[in-house]
Amino acid sequence: MPNRRPEPDELKEALAAAAHMRTVGDDPHRVAKWLRHYHRRCQGLEELLLITDRYLRFGMSEHELSAMRVLVAHLRESELAAADSDEVDSTLPM
Repeated sequence: MPNRRPEPDELKEALAAAAHMRTVGDDPHRVAKWLRHYHRRCQGLEELLLITDRYLRFGMSEHELSAMRVLVAHLRESELAAADSDEVDSTLPM
């Protein structure tokens, strides 16, 4: 069976269910927590993809390059803040 992309309404429903699970404390395997985490991460990566695509297709715009740097820094910060982050990550310059 092919892996199809969920419909926007399905995603909204799943995120609402995850938020409810977290609110009532009924997330024993932390599925809701991870769904919300990866959804936020995917949003940041999608934004980075759009800016990077624009940068690569249209040239060396300082605006896109600056936006890419900000997004990458934000994505790295959220990963480095995680307790299970690799120690090596924090020592590598951007």
